[in-house]
Amino acid sequence: MIAQGSVQELLKSFVFAELYTDRKDVHKPKDEENARVQESRFADVALPLYVIVGPDGQERARLRGKTTIPEFTEFLKKGLQASSTGAR
Repeated sequence: MIAQGSVQELLKSFVFAELYTDRKDVHKPKDEENARVQESRFADVALPLYVIVGPDGQERARLRGKTTIPEFTEFLKKGLQASSTGAR
């Protein structure tokens, strides 16, 4: 999904971060801590969970679970729009 051209173009407007919580191939001790951070910060344990947070630390948009490219693109656009208007 992230590799799609339309998504890549939109992602140029974001600072991208990943919080790994469930790597199956090799257990990383930080994964459990990251899962606690996800639950405490976002009150959500959905995987995948996509959240757009503005520079003020406020959540701008959220997308839970598997999604399609059009849905993900709309989520990114919503986050950009909310960031420019200050709305959620």
